[in-house]
Amino acid sequence: MIPVKHIDPDDIALYAMQLLPPDEAEEMALHLQHSAEARRVLSEIYSDLSIFAHSAEMHSPPALARQRLMKGVAREKKAVPVDPLAGSYAPRGTVSLFEEEVAKRSFASKVLPWAGWALAAGMAALSVTMYEQQQGLKTTLAANTAKLEVTQSQAELANTLMQTLKDPSAVHFALTSSDLKPPPQGRVTYVQESGSLVLTASNLNALPPYKTYELWLIPVDSPVPIPAGTFHPDARGFATVVLPQLPKGVSAKAFGVTIEDGDGASTPTMPIVLKGTAS
Repeated sequence: MIPVKHIDPDDIALYAMQLLPPDEAEEMALHLQHSAEARRVLSEIYSDLSIFAHSAEMHSPPALARQRLMKGVAREKKAVPVDPLAGSYAPRGTVSLFEEEVAKRSFASKVLPWAGWALAAGMAALSVTMYEQQQGLKTTLAANTAKLEVTQSQAELANTLMQTLKDPSAVHFALTSSDLKPPPQGRVTYVQESGSLVLTASNLNALPPYKTYELWLIPVDSPVPIPAGTFHPDARGFATVVLPQLPKGVSAKAFGVTIEDGDGASTPTMPIVLKGTAS
């Protein structure tokens, strides 16, 4: 018969990890020889440790950490007194105190430690998914915002163009040349108050790549012409100037077109190839 001695299940885990003091390790080894249930629990612990060892990066624990662990274990361990009247031996066929303790803790000790890790993993996966969805929504929102800004800009430009062409206060200038047939000609629609201007020209001669046509606004109260945009005709001799940057409120006496170098000039170069006054 084997003396009854209460063995804490936590001690088996410490024994498996070789963390018991030598005297307690000897007692545990003796108990394992005579308890099939204790050996079964030890086997399960070894299996769990083996799985953990293959899935975790191995590091040698510092000595100070091991000391803190042993002190913590010592504080948690509670002595379970054995009733001396119950005798020093457990009758054959009865369940030992250790086996009863293991039966009570088996479910909680197996399920609860893993439940926390499973919950943490689920929350981490959910966080990653929500972050990716948020980034995707931000990207889509930024793209839609950029498209909306372009659309609004185009709509404003088209609205200004229509207002310029339909403005009852607009002054129209017909630009012609009498030297060539069919003569180059142009038409300017100009709104003084807003400084809006639209030029359409046709039958224009093609120019070398380094030359350009330039439109000039000739003010009523100033002899200095104002540049009103450069343009190149297409293969059919057609060209336009739409809403160039002009000062507002300038009263126009006439418009003219010259041929300039490169990207245009600040003062016109003679001769004027097209010219016209208000019609």
